[in-house]
Amino acid sequence: MNGSGGAVEISGVVRDTSGAPVTGAHVLFSDGPQPLPDIAALTDAEGRFSLGAPSAGEYTLLCRADPLMGPPGTAEATVRVEPSAGAAAPGRLRVDLTLG
Repeated sequence: MNGSGGAVEISGVVRDTSGAPVTGAHVLFSDGPQPLPDIAALTDAEGRFSLGAPSAGEYTLLCRADPLMGPPGTAEATVRVEPSAGAAAPGRLRVDLTLG
């Protein structure tokens, strides 16, 4: 489920329009401050995902449901990762996505 270890963990839940968690949806960075070709996550049975953002900046998350595992649809969100103040532990951001 975890894309990679990074400066900030972006996690959340993917749900369908009824509010039910979506299993097997792909969540990936579609845009960011640097190329991120191999960072993606797959939601678990409770729709949860987690991705590691490697640096500060603005990231666009794209979610695509697997129609073989649940309802079809996509979702997108933009998040801003602020620079770390030198904390030893990585920061965390929560982003919940609803398929449309």
